[in-house]
Formats: sequence, C-alpha cells, structure tokens
Amino acid sequence: MLDLSSLIPIESIRSYYIDLITLGIDILAASVIIISVIMAVISFLKILNNPIKVQTVDKESIRLRLARGILLALDFEIGSDIIKTMQIPGIKELLILGVIVTIRIVLSWSLSKEIDRHNKMI
Repeated sequence: MLDLSSLIPIESIRSYYIDLITLGIDILAASVIIISVIMAVISFLKILNNPIKVQTVDKESIRLRLARGILLALDFEIGSDIIKTMQIPGIKELLILGVIVTIRIVLSWSLSKEIDRHNKMI
C-alpha cells in the first residue's frame, strides 16, 4: 500500500494554505485602506464649495471615517501576523510578532481614543 504522506509533506500543504489565507487577509486590509482613502478624497472634494465653518466640521467627520477604516485594516493585519506566526512558532518569530502586535495595538488604541474623543464632543 502506498503511503501518501511520504509523497506530499503535510507541512508544505499547511504552509501553502497559511500563506494563501494570510495573503487574502493582507489584500483585504489593503482594500479597506484604499477604499477608505478614496471615500475620504471624494468626500473632501464634495465639501470644497461649502462655507469654511461647515468645511471644518465636515473635514473632522471625513478624518474620523478614514481613521475607522485604518483601524479596521490594522485589526486585519494583527490577525494576519498571528496566523503567520503559527507557521513557524520559534522564539525569534514570537518576539517579532509581539513587537509588531504591540505597535499595532498602540496605534489602534490611539485611533480609538481619538474617535471616542470626537464622539463625546458631538
């Protein structure tokens, strides 16, 4: 009887699918950022003819919508990094993941605080 596990290593199959999944998540995160930026630019162009006082309020809303899009993309990227680390869970990779996740969490936290501060002002 032929043993298929000796022909196709399970590790290479797992690695292929993990790479495919993380690529999909990275593309999704990039798409969220691109869509958020495009929507922000379109919204900004629409308000250019408004009075300055109205523009100020609208610009803040546009900026916060963009921040929410970036925050969502950061969450996707953190998930992608965690999945990538499952592939090669060595000490060095875990330390790198820890640093990356910490930086992204700090960015997410600061964006969330900014959004909350704005929502309390409204």
